[in-house]
Amino acid sequence: MSDFNDRPISREVAVDDLSPEEIKGITQTVFVTSDLHPAADLLFIFGTSTIDGEILESVARDCQQGHFPKVLVTGLSGRLYNETGKPVAHIMRDELIARGVPSEVILVQDRSTNTLEDVAFSLDVLEKHGISPESIAFLCKAHHSGRCLRTLRKFFPSQTLSPVTYVAEYERVKVSREDWYQHEVSRGRVYGEYLRIIEYTRRGDIAHL
Repeated sequence: MSDFNDRPISREVAVDDLSPEEIKGITQTVFVTSDLHPAADLLFIFGTSTIDGEILESVARDCQQGHFPKVLVTGLSGRLYNETGKPVAHIMRDELIARGVPSEVILVQDRSTNTLEDVAFSLDVLEKHGISPESIAFLCKAHHSGRCLRTLRKFFPSQTLSPVTYVAEYERVKVSREDWYQHEVSRGRVYGEYLRIIEYTRRGDIAHL
């Protein structure tokens, strides 16, 4: 694997045709199977500008049913921040409250600008509120789930981690585990994630699974 010399890896990385073996390996690395019936001490929501109303409705129902005693929303920057000047964590908090989640259930970490910071900066928030979760469910894009799992594992080595994922869409192309390799846009997104997992593992930023 080549040395990236700490250069940023593009969101989409052009990649030639992949063999069935390469597709299988990349899929297993990048995608994590979602938990269909999540319940945990804490729901950790990674910062994003692509989350939609349907997944928020599902999260709100789970919160109202007591599956998640606490919810931690994270993130400062992103497309929504550029458009509104409002941290993405605040936008997600307000969307959850609008769907019936009590405000006192929601914790906010609004300083992070990337996945690693989403988790690292959240440790102070949890400590401030005296929360030491033994189980964490985490909400993220399906093609981001492998890196999110590894990032959380870096900081929570013994806790139970349960992914709750949704399929993101770019340029009307869905990035799903089943057929990501069939479209240029989704292939580029997934391959970029794969390269980031390889590189960040090498640097020790995320856990090796």
